[in-house]
Amino acid sequence: MTKKIVRLLVLVGLVGLVSACSNTFKSDVSRFHELPQPAGETVEIVPADPAKAGSLEFASYANIVGSYLGQQGYKPANGGKADLIVELDYSVDDGKVLNRYRPSRFAFGYGYYPYHYGFYHHYWHSPYFYDPFWGAYGPYDRARDSYVSYTRKLELVIRPNKEGAKNLFEATVESRGRSNKLHKLMPLMVQALFTNFPGQSGTTDKIVIELGDKDY
Repeated sequence: MTKKIVRLLVLVGLVGLVSACSNTFKSDVSRFHELPQPAGETVEIVPADPAKAGSLEFASYANIVGSYLGQQGYKPANGGKADLIVELDYSVDDGKVLNRYRPSRFAFGYGYYPYHYGFYHHYWHSPYFYDPFWGAYGPYDRARDSYVSYTRKLELVIRPNKEGAKNLFEATVESRGRSNKLHKLMPLMVQALFTNFPGQSGTTDKIVIELGDKDY
């Protein structure tokens, strides 16, 4: 088998490996709670930020949270006095520009064996393995990709609906990614929050949700 054919097969294998990997939505979920087992308590979902009261966006996200609470055994107050108040808040920052470097072209090699040729170091390569340092140390320059990474947050508090009552449940979901579109992200963040609900108090869990060909 010639070197050209071997290199082609390796390239095809790499492409197949990448295409087989699905995207994921990753988030860190922190929980603190003294929440008793649900027993049909009624809940009312309100914004933690009074400025979001009456917001259609908030109402949309509250419906998502309410659906998950219903699966846990809670019931909507429907205008009556709720047993529990659920405070909901969400935010996304302005983003941070990050740089990612990659080789400007493919190179394959066993390892890194430099020898001098003219004014630069050259490296001996075989056609079997991808050399991730070829762009950094070989005769080819590295290419730089810049992108914006946003920090997205969801916060939820559950407390009894009476004066001076202490919180029964506090949770924060934090994720980072290239999208700042909360209307697309909120269903995923709420899903992460209710994964293994209510969870172990005082812990932070990394929740991974498969996205298929989507990217958040």
